[in-house]
Amino acid sequence: MAGSERVRHTGAEGIRLIEGGHINRSLLTLSTVIAKLTDEKDRGVIPYRDSKLTRILQPSLGGNACTAIICTITIASTFTEETISTLKFASGAKRIQNKPHINEVSFSLF
Repeated sequence: MAGSERVRHTGAEGIRLIEGGHINRSLLTLSTVIAKLTDEKDRGVIPYRDSKLTRILQPSLGGNACTAIICTITIASTFTEETISTLKFASGAKRIQNKPHINEVSFSLF
């Protein structure tokens, strides 16, 4: 998935601009869901249904699953606002506590 770049940096127009807006909105919602999952004091309602991405990831984020999230940044330039945002996102994602267990199905023939 693409990152959350600013339009002025990418020069996107037309359909790519609209697609980038949807990606940014989904990543913002994902950040909100991760913040709610890691907030022990005020968990409240977790907004999984606010984007297609979080709806698809709901079983992986708050359910019975082992989840890996890979966040990458470039070291070629100085720390930009996008780099700091990515590091904050990764820090929040690291604090999610899933408790996966093996699902067992018992079969009874008689």
